[in-house]
Amino acid sequence: KGPKPGRGGGLASKVFSATTLALLLIAATSVSFYQVRTAAAGKEDKGKQASGSKDEENSNYVYGLLIAGVALIGNAAVGALRKILSKYNIGSAQQVGLATLIQGVTAIVQCVFSGDLDVGPNFMASLPPRAFWVAAVSGSVLNSVVKTLETNAFSTTDMSLCVPFLAFDPVMQFVVGVAVMPVACSHLGFGCDEAGKSYPNYHVLSVLCIACGAFMLGRGTGGPVHRKPGTRYVGPLPLGSVMIILNCVIYGFTSRLDKLAIKSAGKTLYYAYGRLLMASTTLGGSYMSGGITMREIRKFTNPKVMGLIVAICVADAVYMLSLYQAFAWISPVYVTAIKRGGGILLSSILGVTLFGETMAGRTFPILTICFGVTFLCL
Repeated sequence: KGPKPGRGGGLASKVFSATTLALLLIAATSVSFYQVRTAAAGKEDKGKQASGSKDEENSNYVYGLLIAGVALIGNAAVGALRKILSKYNIGSAQQVGLATLIQGVTAIVQCVFSGDLDVGPNFMASLPPRAFWVAAVSGSVLNSVVKTLETNAFSTTDMSLCVPFLAFDPVMQFVVGVAVMPVACSHLGFGCDEAGKSYPNYHVLSVLCIACGAFMLGRGTGGPVHRKPGTRYVGPLPLGSVMIILNCVIYGFTSRLDKLAIKSAGKTLYYAYGRLLMASTTLGGSYMSGGITMREIRKFTNPKVMGLIVAICVADAVYMLSLYQAFAWISPVYVTAIKRGGGILLSSILGVTLFGETMAGRTFPILTICFGVTFLCL
């Protein structure tokens, strides 16, 4: 019997290994990035005609990247807090529903005091336009699915195995922007600001780097990664990782709906309505399925549980409001690239330091993913 493929038995298996492919992709991405930037610098030297609109665009791009960095910190904190909360055996839909209900009510009060929402005779006139409601309702329903799946994933699978697959988020943003938005623009008049957008070659290579890193992470390339007893697997991947990948597919569409709603009514008002819509979806669905019982409600009387819920509300508010502002300034592709690239490392480190998870065999795949995500936003 010959050596098993991919286990280092022969020359062919070494040449075509996932690690070798990742290194080639990293090299190709770096070369492509250098060529594109060199060509761009040459064009600028031939004729510098800086305009005010171009300066404003560059300024918004920088601000968008910075605020996306704030979002990644908030997102990592939410993931860690939900992982801690899962130890109290709180249902995913119940904890997401309660947290979003608290956030929604608080945000509505803030909108009333700030004047964004009029509760007097002009209440109907102060309501957002029809486009906002279509985007807000559709986005909130899908976002409630995303939040519930993410909470479920973190409660059933190691954080350091789930989080790296969030790198598929900017991949799906890229795919939706290139393949879906032109069709949506021509038929629905939706997403036309992205329909004519072109992406350089190194962005395509960056997407391949992310996919290769995720593949290596799932296989355990680069070191011995043992299956955790009691964890459910779908093929080579833990169930939690599959849930995260599905989340990224859905999020490729919800981010566009978020951007449309923000442009129609502003980020604070959208956040308020969106949280309430999400709360009604998750709590309503849980009630209809019999998930809300007195036994489940009593769990929230524990001061530690409520403390964690409040902490999740605060961290998630920082995350979502920063994210919405970044969406208003730059493309969802770049926002999610920054958020996920740094979030992968940050959350994996939290998984190791707070929950005793192992990084064996995951370092090179994670760094490959981070490399791809970083170059995707450059």
